[in-house]
Amino acid sequence: MPLAYIRSTSRAALAVGILTLSLASTASGESFRTVMQGLAIEMNRVQSALFVEDFATIVDAADAIVDHPRPSPDERRRILAAVEPHIDEFRSLDQQVHEAAENLADAASDRDLEMTIRYHGRLVAACIACHSAFREDVVGTLSSEDVPDR
Repeated sequence: MPLAYIRSTSRAALAVGILTLSLASTASGESFRTVMQGLAIEMNRVQSALFVEDFATIVDAADAIVDHPRPSPDERRRILAAVEPHIDEFRSLDQQVHEAAENLADAASDRDLEMTIRYHGRLVAACIACHSAFREDVVGTLSSEDVPDR
C-alpha cells in the first residue's frame, strides 16, 4: 500500500479518536460520545483488516458503521440545533459516510481489493470532512451541558 494512503488513514483514526475523547456523555440513552467511540473502533477494525485483506472483517465493521446506534433523542436535538445554520451540509456528510460504508461492505463482499481501498478512502474523507466542519460546534454544545450552574 502506498505510504501516503497509510498516513492519511492513520490521520483519520487519530481524528476519530480525538473527537471521541472530547465529547461529553449524558445520563440517559446512548451518548454521542459512545456512538463516536464505537465508530472509531469499527474504523480501526476496517483499517487493520484492510492491511491483511481480511474481507469478512471489513464487511462486518463496515456494516456496523452503517447500522451504528443513534444518540439519545435529547443529544440528537442538541446536535441538530448546534449545526442548524449548516444542517444541509451536515446531513449530506452523514449520508456520504453511510453510502461509503455501504459501498465498502459491498466491495469487500466481492473481495475487490481496489474498490475496497477506494471506498475506504471515501469513508475516511467523509468522516474527516464532517469532523472538520462540525466538531467544534457539536463538542461545545454537548460539553456546555456538563458545566455546573454557579
